[in-house]
Formats: sequence, structure tokens, C-alpha cells
Amino acid sequence: MTDFVPAQELVDELSLALKEAKGISFDTAVTYVEPIVRHLQQQYGGDELYIPQPYVRRDVSEIIAARNGGMPLKQILRDFNISRRTYYRLLSQA
Repeated sequence: MTDFVPAQELVDELSLALKEAKGISFDTAVTYVEPIVRHLQQQYGGDELYIPQPYVRRDVSEIIAARNGGMPLKQILRDFNISRRTYYRLLSQA
């Protein structure tokens, strides 16, 4: 099997995140991250991976107030950074 160099930009980004989250040195973080990046490249190299946004709890009452105040749906979706599907799901659960 041929050794390859992991994607440096991804290694740097993940190492910085690990450094900030765990308070370890950047160099130490790199030693943890490089094997993970190698694995991801071997498993998914060339594929586009979907990385979901972090879950954010929405205040449905604010969305309802915006709707009742006459705000257009497109603006509500944009202002609350939600999809149309999420909008209707939240309203159905209210």
C-alpha cells in the first residue's frame, strides 16, 4: 500500500479545532488528526460529504409571531435560517 500525505488544509482545520476544544498544543493535535484524515481520504476520497449544521433549538413563538405579524415566508426562512420543511414541522409541533 502506498503512503500518502493527508490533505494539509483539513489536517490544519481539525487540529486547530482540537487544540481549542481540548487545550492541547497544535503539534499534539496534528498527531491525533493525521490518521483520522488519512482514514477519511481512503474511505471517502473524492466524494462530497454532507456535514450538517449544529442543532439549534428554535423559539417557535418567535416564528409564529413573525408569521402573525405579516412577515413574508421567505423572509422568515432567511431570518431564522431554517428550511421550508423545518418551518412547517415546527409549526405542526407548536
